Amino acid sequence: MSYLVLARKFRPQSFEEIIGQEHVTRTLGNAIASGRVHHAFLFCGARGVGKTTAARILAKCLSCERAPTPTPCNQCDACREITAGTSVDVQEIDGASNNSVDDVRTLRESIRYLPVRGKRKVYIIDEVHMLSTGAFNALLKTLEEPPPHALFIFATTEVHKVPITILSRVQRYDFRLVPAARIAAHLTEVLEREQIAFEPGALMLVAREAAGSVRDSLSLTEQVLAVAAGQPLTETLAAEALGVADRGLIVQLGQAVLARDAAQALALVDGACARAYDVQHLAHALLEHLRNLVVARVVQDPAALIDAPTAELAALAKTAQATQAGLLEMLFDRLAKIAQEMTESMLPRYVFEVGLVELCRVEPLEPVAQLVDRLERLETRLMAGGAPEPGRPSGAFPGPSSSRAEQPRASRPAMESRPPAEPRPPVAEPRSPMAEPRSAPAEPRAAASPMTATAPPPMAEPRAAAEPKGPRAAPVADKPAAPAVRPKDWPSLAEAIFQRKPPLAVLLHGEPVAYAPPEIVVAFKSGDIDQVRGRLPDIKALASELLGCDVRLEVREGAGEAPSAMDLAEQTARAAVEKRRQEAMSHPARKLVAEAFGSEVVFKEPEVE
Repeated sequence: MSYLVLARKFRPQSFEEIIGQEHVTRTLGNAIASGRVHHAFLFCGARGVGKTTAARILAKCLSCERAPTPTPCNQCDACREITAGTSVDVQEIDGASNNSVDDVRTLRESIRYLPVRGKRKVYIIDEVHMLSTGAFNALLKTLEEPPPHALFIFATTEVHKVPITILSRVQRYDFRLVPAARIAAHLTEVLEREQIAFEPGALMLVAREAAGSVRDSLSLTEQVLAVAAGQPLTETLAAEALGVADRGLIVQLGQAVLARDAAQALALVDGACARAYDVQHLAHALLEHLRNLVVARVVQDPAALIDAPTAELAALAKTAQATQAGLLEMLFDRLAKIAQEMTESMLPRYVFEVGLVELCRVEPLEPVAQLVDRLERLETRLMAGGAPEPGRPSGAFPGPSSSRAEQPRASRPAMESRPPAEPRPPVAEPRSPMAEPRSAPAEPRAAASPMTATAPPPMAEPRAAAEPKGPRAAPVADKPAAPAVRPKDWPSLAEAIFQRKPPLAVLLHGEPVAYAPPEIVVAFKSGDIDQVRGRLPDIKALASELLGCDVRLEVREGAGEAPSAMDLAEQTARAAVEKRRQEAMSHPARKLVAEAFGSEVVFKEPEVE
């Protein structure tokens, strides 16, 4: 007897044996049991998922001696003939080669006759989308009102090519791709019945390569078994037979990228190419591995989204949680671009290798929220009077140990023992907050400003003689509660607030609408209004302190809007007209006429064209 391939030998003979399509088989079984069977069905889906097999089983359910039944006996003559493909009442038609109007006309002539053995005449048209437009139109009337004994079952992999007039006359069932785990379990049952030793990893590798097709998985299994030649089926043997990378290689390559080991990554690629692995498939497998790591990081139970054994899922979750946040997404984005470039390059291996080196050198980006938090902490330290770190020049950002109180006491004995200098007499006249800050009253050197330059040598002279000239940022504690002169307009108030709190420099961009303290209305650009509103309580507090009253500040949007070209042209024209009018009003001739004729002369308003 000739050899029968696994795909035909283990072809399902009942709805219970079809894997991964329970939503279809359960619906069809219930329809048969309740006697509500439609006269036309459309089975659509990818290759090898069970469309034609389900059509044959449905024909058995309606042609069996016990028909109609959702569980055919597979023992009667009708069932055996349908299984063998010799039944005269069940015709399987290839839509690719019988796609003309004449073929449909022949089908319409034969459909009038009653079934010979069974209870129904079933027409299974495979790849129905290949029929011509004329053939579809010729089939419409018969498909809508067929004889009571006729049943149509269409199967297609490209349902979008089927006319809407056909779709409206049939019941449509979409067959899904079968998950890799289900295919691996099915292959396990097949090899156990065939009494062939195997490794579970080999079957999972075959299931992944089948891409959801049960028939493809059985064909690939036969290919691998032919290479094994009676030996136990291992994952390495399956990878070599299929020319794809095994799971261990992908995991090692992913670990090398995450560990920034470019040399190890290149060595793994070289070994894969030496074993004739497809480098593009290697890139796609690594891309899938990174995707699985991202899913394992963000999903608490990733088993429903990742086709992998339990042990592999645990390893993925452990690796994902140990990786810095944001790095996996960045690596996936870079690798996706590399894979796209490989498809367009004549040297995909070189593109992949250089891309792996780039991946190993990717620096993860810090989240914006974390950077903002660090800036706010730095601002708080600066406003609290934090001193520069030892060895860091004055004006640099303070570090974690920038407080002068944390410096060793032995480094400042002379500063502590220096007696305080004589205080300066108070200034008689008030000074504006916009003026240059003058030197503060002399005090012990230990209380010097944290933003001054390098410390002077210890000596008993006053602080004013040792300090450098120019403005100096003083601690908040040294600032007066309110300026000597209240700001008279909004620019002065904004400048004073900025001197108090430099991060509020956005106030300098505001345009006053109304300034009559305590009522103040200021307009800001659309890009600044959100920042001002976020700090409005601090701004009101500082303004109230500077003005000496409880300020009610209102901010609006609309300042600094760029005028349109039409507005600019109109403004220019008006300015020119006004200039000409002023020239006419001040013309010397008017003065001469007034002197000659006296005050009775009345001049008309000049008109400028």
